[in-house]
Amino acid sequence: MLATLSVLPGPILCSIVPWSSHWTYIMFGALVLAIIMGTWAGAVAGSKGRSMQKWFMFGFFVPVVGLIVSYIVKPVSPENKQAKDNGNR
Repeated sequence: MLATLSVLPGPILCSIVPWSSHWTYIMFGALVLAIIMGTWAGAVAGSKGRSMQKWFMFGFFVPVVGLIVSYIVKPVSPENKQAKDNGNR
């Protein structure tokens, strides 16, 4: 079935897999919003010396809260960052 779908032309494929459902647009919009909010939270936290990847995930899965918390957290001081780096070695 999957191989058949890949060979079908666009109009036939669209009639088989309809995009007319409002839930499809809502879920696609939510995915785009989650990616934007995760990127924004990661950029804000990264500018404060925190892990961009971890904050992206937090901002992706909890969009509004992740962005607000990324603005609230304090920047990592150089002393704390150096102590953390020395502890990992």
